[in-house]
Formats: sequence, structure tokens, C-alpha cells
Amino acid sequence: MTTVHGMLSATAAAQPGAPALTHGDTTWTYEELDRAADRVARFLVSRGLQPGDRVALLMENGRPYVAAFFGALRAGGCVVALNHANPAASHAKMLIDSGAVVLIARAAQARQLPEVVAGAGEVLTVAVDRADPEWKLPGIDLVVGDDLLDGPDLPLPEVGPDDLALILYTSGSTGHPRGVTLSHANLTANTRQILAYLKLTADDSVCCVLPFHYSFGNSLLLTHVQCGGRVVVDNRFAFPQKVLETLEAERCTGFSGVPSHYAILAARTDFLTRDWPHLRYVSQAGGAMSPALTRQIHTALPERIKLFVMYGQTEASARLSWLPPERLPEKIGSIGVGIPGVSLTVRRADGSECGVGETGEIVASGPNIMQGYWNDPEETAGVLFDDGLHTGDLAVRDSEGFLFIVDRVKNMIKAGANRVSPKEIEETILELDDVVEACVLGVPDELLGEAIVACLVPRPGAELDVQAVLRHCQKSLAQFKIPQRVEVMAELPRSAAGKTDKAALLILCS
Repeated sequence: MTTVHGMLSATAAAQPGAPALTHGDTTWTYEELDRAADRVARFLVSRGLQPGDRVALLMENGRPYVAAFFGALRAGGCVVALNHANPAASHAKMLIDSGAVVLIARAAQARQLPEVVAGAGEVLTVAVDRADPEWKLPGIDLVVGDDLLDGPDLPLPEVGPDDLALILYTSGSTGHPRGVTLSHANLTANTRQILAYLKLTADDSVCCVLPFHYSFGNSLLLTHVQCGGRVVVDNRFAFPQKVLETLEAERCTGFSGVPSHYAILAARTDFLTRDWPHLRYVSQAGGAMSPALTRQIHTALPERIKLFVMYGQTEASARLSWLPPERLPEKIGSIGVGIPGVSLTVRRADGSECGVGETGEIVASGPNIMQGYWNDPEETAGVLFDDGLHTGDLAVRDSEGFLFIVDRVKNMIKAGANRVSPKEIEETILELDDVVEACVLGVPDELLGEAIVACLVPRPGAELDVQAVLRHCQKSLAQFKIPQRVEVMAELPRSAAGKTDKAALLILCS
């Protein structure tokens, strides 16, 4: 399949009555989703959408998002997936930057709609499920009500694999969001690559707590649509035990999350003590999971439930590497090897390839690598080279080619004359049973340049002894890597995807 929306069309034709999406008490079949996407496509074409026009989506996971996503692509548009957890001003900037001409939103995620579209001169149409009587949107075609997302039976444009399908905004080296541009070919290639090692089938269903506007969440949607499986949406991870009830009641075969999801499940729920007769696998990406937590999950879950440790970037559509579950016990801490069709090398600053055990930057090449950053040739030129995508992640490879990440280049702390990896310190602290989560930062310091601060979340009911934490660090780390300060917190600030919000944490600690 050469287009993203073509995957939905093909599956709907092959198995129209099969369950595709479950949210709450309702399940939609592939035929129902396909028809909903078709209605959205006709609506957009009737509003004058031209091939390549950007269509922004501002909503949480659910049927409306899925219908709008595939419908916009079918109409020849490029989806701009907005993070509904961001403030209105952030949405406005991305609408302006992307030049979106349509915004499809849910009122619950667009409470300040006038502020969202203020100054976004390219936006011509806003479709929302319900409107506030106080909203004033001068010069904008405001369409209210899901049932109005329909239009006459107009011809739809031809869409090819090289056309842009998706813009996902991610943080840049300047601190300003930059739009990762992904073509239909990028996304369909990565979907096939992931299916090649996860071996998903139409019998699989995933409990999805990751937002679809995040590359990991988007990949869950696309892989299951391609194989004819089912996505079970649960947007309530603030109540993790509720998610486990969904996982059990819907007899899901898979669960995917970032490290903090697993840290919370391990510490605050009975996830690791249940038998889970229907669960076939769990997968993790979105940052390095500590060896201690990886070992805990692998040891606690029944042997038949496979743990897939993975690594990726938004710039790679989603996924770059995987660690085969059978190699996990001997390779704990590794992100594994390149997924099918992806080449991963570790390179020095001069571009030459590093030897075994030598630290360098991961460089990735393959059909899933992005087209570049939207309207930002300078940033694009800083990461895309003839040899591939320079990921910004430092790593070493062992004699079998398995990769071990040292840290992000930009995360390295400059403490005096030393460069310190926060990841190494975090992994050391997480060896302690009473610590659930750890995030190590470099905060401005007049003497050292940056001082090392460790922000820790204790296990529920535990009294964390800061001095005991420091003594543990002294046993394993060089003196210059010992935190100058330890902050104990009830929780770490998080992004909508569940990752630790280091920018917010830095503000709290500075």
C-alpha cells in the first residue's frame, strides 16, 4: 500500500465487519470508520481543500480523530497533529507556522478557540462538535456538529507516496517547536517495518494510552489498521488501575507505553502480579527505560508475554530499532539493532564509523526518515546528511552490533571541566527499591557552569532518605557525577505523551 489512507480502504474492503476501534462502550468496524473518513474527505473537498493543504487536528484519541485523520489524507491534505495538552497560544503558533487552512477540533480540547485561531490568517474553516455562544471567529467558516462533516459526492484527488501526509511538531535545538514532515511513503514504510518484527495479525488488539498526535501513538494506529487489528482507546492513564480494567475487559493482546507508564504501573497498580491470559506482548519506546525497571518487568510478567524494548524518533516516522525479546536477558540496557530496512551506525564527529565500545552519534538511514523540518532548511541541514539522519543520541555498540545509548548530546551536563551523562546517574539511582522515577538535570551554577540536580519520585508509602541516595551514588559513580542536590517530588511534570517534561522541571529546580 502506497498511501496511509489506502491502508484503511484496503482493510475495510477485505474485512468490513471486523472491529477496528473501541472507545468506552462503543466499537466501530472498519467499514464504519472508512465511511466516516469518506464523509470528512467530501466535506473538506466541498470547502475547497487543495492537494497539499494542511488540515490541523485538535482533539484527543477517539473515533472523531481517526475519521478526520484518514479523511484529510483521502482529500489530499496533510495532517497537522496538534498536542491538545498545549496552551492556546502554542496552537496558534503552529497553525501560523504550518499555514493550515482547516482546523478540526473538539470543544473539550479547544476551550479558547478564538485565541487558538487569532492571527492564524490561513485558517478558512473551523469544524467543531459544539460551539460556545461567546465565540467570535470573524472571517472564518465555522461548522458546528459532527453530522455536518459531510459533503456532496465530489471527485477526490489522486494522492501519491511522495506527497506529504503528516506534520508532527517536536522540540528543536533552539527550544522552538519544529515541524517534522513525513510523506505517505515514510509512514507506510515504517508501518511495514514495525509489523515485520512485532508480527501483528488481525487477531491482535492494543490498549492505547499514547496520544495519536505523538509518533508512537500514531504508529499504533497505523500498524493495527494495516494488519486489520483493533485499537482500544483509553485516555485515562491518570487513573492507571482503570486502564488495567480496560486491558483485561477488552482482552487486549498488546500494551505499549513510554518508561514512565511502566514505572507508574509497576509502583501503583497490580500490573506485574496479574496473569494476563490474553496479553501476548508489551512494548516500550519514547526514551530509555532503566535497566532496573526493564529487569523488574521482564522478571515479573509470565514468560509467554514478550517485552519489546524499542527506540525511535519522530524524525524516523516512529521506529528505528528493536531488541528481540529472546536476547533481552543478556542485553538489558540495549536498544537492540536496526529494524528491517533501517541501517544504524555509530559515528565520530568527522563522519567515520566508531569501533566497538567507542562512543559516537547514532546515524540512521532508511525509507522511514523524514523529508525535513517544515519551513526550516537550516535545522534540516543540521540533521540530514548524505549518510542519513544524525539523531543527536550518543551510543556505543558491542561486538554483536547491539546498541547502548549513553545519552542525548543536548542532555549532557557540563559540570566544571567534565561532561556528565544524566542517564547514567538516573539508572544508578533507580537501582534503589524506594525510587520509582528519577530525572537528572543540569541547572545553572556560577561556579560549575551547571550543577547536577536529581529529581526523584519515591515509591508510594516510602520515606526517601536523601543521604542514603547519595551514599548509593558514591558507591557506583565518580565524585564529579554525584548530584549536588536531590529534590523529592510527589510526581514529575509530564507531556501529553507521558514523557517527563524536562523544560518544566528545569524551571522548578532553577
